[in-house]
Amino acid sequence: MTTMMRKTMMTNKVKLIWDTVKAEAVGSGFRRVDVEHILDFYAGVDSLGRLTLLLITQENPGVDLELQSVKIHTLLREDGRWSLLFILEKPDLFELFRLFCEDLITSSRQCSDKSNGLPFVLARLVSWRLLFERGNLETLNESQVRGLSGELLHLKSLIEMISAPAAIQSWKGPDRADQDFQFEKLAWEVKTVWPSVNEVTIASERQLDYTHRELQLVVVQLGSGAESTANGFTLNQLVDDIRKSLKSDFETYSAFENCLLRCGYATHPEYDNQVMILYSTSLYKVVTGFPCIRPQDLPPGLSNVTYKLNLNNCTAFQI
Repeated sequence: MTTMMRKTMMTNKVKLIWDTVKAEAVGSGFRRVDVEHILDFYAGVDSLGRLTLLLITQENPGVDLELQSVKIHTLLREDGRWSLLFILEKPDLFELFRLFCEDLITSSRQCSDKSNGLPFVLARLVSWRLLFERGNLETLNESQVRGLSGELLHLKSLIEMISAPAAIQSWKGPDRADQDFQFEKLAWEVKTVWPSVNEVTIASERQLDYTHRELQLVVVQLGSGAESTANGFTLNQLVDDIRKSLKSDFETYSAFENCLLRCGYATHPEYDNQVMILYSTSLYKVVTGFPCIRPQDLPPGLSNVTYKLNLNNCTAFQI
């Protein structure tokens, strides 16, 4: 069995448990999602037939938060432990609720210590609240998957060059900043292109503005492949690689997970179907003479300019 198949089966485990418990028609019931998971997650159905995710904890969760269409309930158990239940109240939001449950399970899998599990889950709820208010979380399209993958590849290189906390803190792409990565005196804008494509789209006159800090343009060439392709990877695998590297740093791990949600990413088996290959990464120093448009270059009345940059005219600035 391939890695992708195992991951897909685990991702569908929650839905499988729900379907099984409902088919048994014995009222409420719960089953452990994964005995190897560091946290005690159970999926099942409550006495009213509502789909539920249960997390058993040693301490009182003390949840002071509401999610749109999801009831959050805590209960002291007879064994002295606590039950934290997430109950779907609107069946029409099933798909969003399923992604929510699977995300809590998947994203918390790398928690290095069980004592960090509950704080992580509670922090994750805050990030999910806005998504439930919107009522949907569509999967990323091919272009968005490639763009996010390019940013994550650069993030991996920054983690290796500096430190994980500093790298994650510098990642501004999830917040739609002018450059994807920003330090006080240095920034990187990441563009992902297909192999042999020699131009990138610049989204505004601010994106390559080097007035206030040193700026580098990072061009990531990503091709496509099949599951059996040597050196091929998927977005889910790339995310998991970074998760593993952050496992020992709870705060940085949590910050990374929240960045992913702001990008619109939650682990989904659909992303395992898009295999990518890293062909090359090129860096260009954006300085005086580099072909770009900055705010001071525009006449009064013009703003938010989008343009194409031909990389063949940037070779003199390649690092």
